[in-house]
Amino acid sequence: MRPTRHLTGPTGPTDTPVTSPSSRSLLLLLAVGVFAIGTDGYVIAGLLTDMAHDLHVTEGAAGRLVTVFALAYAIGAPLLGAATGGLRRRTVLVGSLGLFAATNLAAALVDSYAAMLAVRVAAALAAALFTPAAAAAAPALVPAERRGRALATVGAGMAAATAAGVPLGTLIGGAFGWRATFLAVAALGAAAAAGTALLLPADTAATASGAGAGAGAGGGAGGGPGSRLAVLRVPGVPSALGVSVLWIAGAFTVLTYIGPVLAEVGGVRGTALSLWLLVFGLAAVAGNALGGRFADRHPTPWLTVVCTAGLTVALAALGLLGALGAHGATGAAWAAVALAVWGVFGWAFAPAQQHRLVGLAPEAPGLILALNASATYAGISLGGLLGSLGLAHAGAAGAGLTATAIELLAVAAAAAVALRSARAAVAPTEQRPYCKPASRTCP
Repeated sequence: MRPTRHLTGPTGPTDTPVTSPSSRSLLLLLAVGVFAIGTDGYVIAGLLTDMAHDLHVTEGAAGRLVTVFALAYAIGAPLLGAATGGLRRRTVLVGSLGLFAATNLAAALVDSYAAMLAVRVAAALAAALFTPAAAAAAPALVPAERRGRALATVGAGMAAATAAGVPLGTLIGGAFGWRATFLAVAALGAAAAAGTALLLPADTAATASGAGAGAGAGGGAGGGPGSRLAVLRVPGVPSALGVSVLWIAGAFTVLTYIGPVLAEVGGVRGTALSLWLLVFGLAAVAGNALGGRFADRHPTPWLTVVCTAGLTVALAALGLLGALGAHGATGAAWAAVALAVWGVFGWAFAPAQQHRLVGLAPEAPGLILALNASATYAGISLGGLLGSLGLAHAGAAGAGLTATAIELLAVAAAAAVALRSARAAVAPTEQRPYCKPASRTCP
């Protein structure tokens, strides 16, 4: 008989689910789905030349497929999260993964740039629906004290995509053509969808957006999208989402152009670039796991301050290496150190921030995480734009120092949120309408 999982409560993390083998398998399947989405979102950077040739466009136009994906995700995440708030979690997770697999299959078959643009928008919308729903499902599968680690497990899929998915997808594309990469991603998404359909009970009552608990923090299941987006009026939510935008914008100011930056700083190219990115990816996996554990043991907004500060140091190091003209083995070695620090602190931020946001709006975990995903992808688009300007005007130094300036703003914003939270903690609970002291979700 299958172990029972208490997933029927609207608040998810405040219930007392049992961590069973099937629950752990579900977490891993959700991570696989996120891994496929992360690989799909980033791997085009390694396939640009071949895709541009086959689609008869410039590399710049092919690169806009990444921007279109990010923008569609940013716009779609909150709207789809609100629109599907009344659906069962199983329906949302399996349906969105199935659509994601279908769009990647279509990407492997299209022969025009216009068709590819349309397919990438559809893939982004499927990803925008699945990823926040997966992050919202994770805490409901484990006891409350393991919420951060559950979020980190699902988030590890994105870190693993950075560490292994993108290099592997690029390798497959180089050996068998870029269409084979999309076929592989489609197969992975379909496998994750099938596994989730088998393991997640069909009668799971908790919704994907977690909005079924009333209008207080995001609207009831019966409310419209506008009422569900009332979660934006929860104290602390808008400012926390602003931190997410700045955090990822600073990172992607450099990460979008990491190849040219490392080539200039330490002559890191070709196979060496794959090794340096592997260092970054492994550090990201470690940072993601550490962020989840620390979020469970020390659930404080100051954790995001520490993470953004560490990321700032790493980005500043890369900028200074470019400004000082560090080249050769010395520059390459210091760049590897900077990437490792970046991976640990930068990726520790994600589960810590998700943990914090779920605590701010426990009655709408899926919706608040959808908004966070939207903020993240908006930041990715912004970072790519600012990075191109910095790189064009001052090379690696321009990109690195621009990223540092943005990340300093993230540190300041995170510190302001933490200070505001500390002041709110001493206010009478009756003055905080979304606070539930008994469930330890007070901001």
